[in-house]
Amino acid sequence: MKAIFLIRIYQTVVLLLMAGFILPSYAARHLPPPSPAKPAPLDGKAVFAVVKDSVVQIRTLLKGSQAQNSTGSGFYVSDDGLLITNYHVVSSFALEPESYDLEYVASNEEHGTLTLLAIDVLHDLALLQRKGSHLPYLRFHTGSVEKGDNLFSLGNPNDLGQSIVEGTNNGLRDHSFYDMIHFTGAINSGMSGGPVVTETGEVFGVNDASMGESRGFLVPAHYAAQLLNRWRTNPIKVPLFRPEIARQLKLHSAALVARFTKKPLPVQMDAGYAIPDSPDPYIRCWAGKGNREKFLFTVRSYSCSGRSEVYVEDGIDLGSLFFSSRLFETQKLDPVRFSRVLERSYEMQYEANYDIPSEHFSKYACNDAIVQIKGNKVKAAICLRSYRKFPGLYDIKFKVVTLRKDQHALVSNLSLFGFSYDDGMRMVEFYMGAFK
Repeated sequence: MKAIFLIRIYQTVVLLLMAGFILPSYAARHLPPPSPAKPAPLDGKAVFAVVKDSVVQIRTLLKGSQAQNSTGSGFYVSDDGLLITNYHVVSSFALEPESYDLEYVASNEEHGTLTLLAIDVLHDLALLQRKGSHLPYLRFHTGSVEKGDNLFSLGNPNDLGQSIVEGTNNGLRDHSFYDMIHFTGAINSGMSGGPVVTETGEVFGVNDASMGESRGFLVPAHYAAQLLNRWRTNPIKVPLFRPEIARQLKLHSAALVARFTKKPLPVQMDAGYAIPDSPDPYIRCWAGKGNREKFLFTVRSYSCSGRSEVYVEDGIDLGSLFFSSRLFETQKLDPVRFSRVLERSYEMQYEANYDIPSEHFSKYACNDAIVQIKGNKVKAAICLRSYRKFPGLYDIKFKVVTLRKDQHALVSNLSLFGFSYDDGMRMVEFYMGAFK
């Protein structure tokens, strides 16, 4: 009887040990650690109270004065004053540091100078630093956020003071070359570069752009985290940012070509012609038809453009492409008059960014010739102009018109903006290969 009683005591002790009630140090070594408690969600008032001191206004000032050239927002990502903002907020300084200064204004009206450390032009991000220590900073959100979840955008809209806007996560924007988050909430001028946080106060995205009517777009936070980590790994001071901007734009050019030429260019057939079509969801195409009874001919038009442009400075967005085709048909014009119609269409030069001062570009240099494409004679032209600030980058236009002696003809155009020469020529050759 005593032996049975002792056995039962031993069994109870073993069970207690396994449950961790005895010898907690033993249990700690052998049981999995408890999951960290999920922070309780906050309302807008509580989020603002937690986040506001980590958000600053960023000003670009005309050097030698206190006059503002532009304003935006930013937020601390370390306690020693590292800040994230948009590249476009500091683009004037990056391109012309001899003409501008950068300044921060904190929520308590403290202000001081900023140093630009690194840029990511392709994702519209910049890393800056102010002097300071023990500053309140924000952490990047690493978990998931579902479509429809609440988010809070902070910044300084229209120089009106720091504000908070509640909105909704609508997931990634469709048909973009780089990931962008669609945010249903008002992002106004001056909020660019500010944080968009979850209900727990962690950064989910960075304010970037607005289409009005509460249609905003955010840079995903992981791109900002990557920029921060790259600089921490290799904290090299960049003496001039123009060469770095050009380098990144050339990477973008190469990425565009690789994606565009990944598989044969799709075509659609119309009146015996193979007309280039969209090779990728980020390139959207439209079609239309015009009856020119007054001019005795009809035109069927196809146009495609890619949402791949990269902001460089006001009025200049590089790294985009556009292609179009117009199919002319007549039952009433004789060959001579029809050829004149085609010649006028072929010679029309659609200048991109026509309102940009000429100091940004060289003049277009063009060459044309009669060439053979799959056994058919066509007239083709290619035009290039270079960017004065960014050596090695070009706008390239390619145009072709068929020379068949009948009542149909095709005029097609390819326009590239901000490509390297080699990448541009590869695109032209690839585009020509689609015709038949």
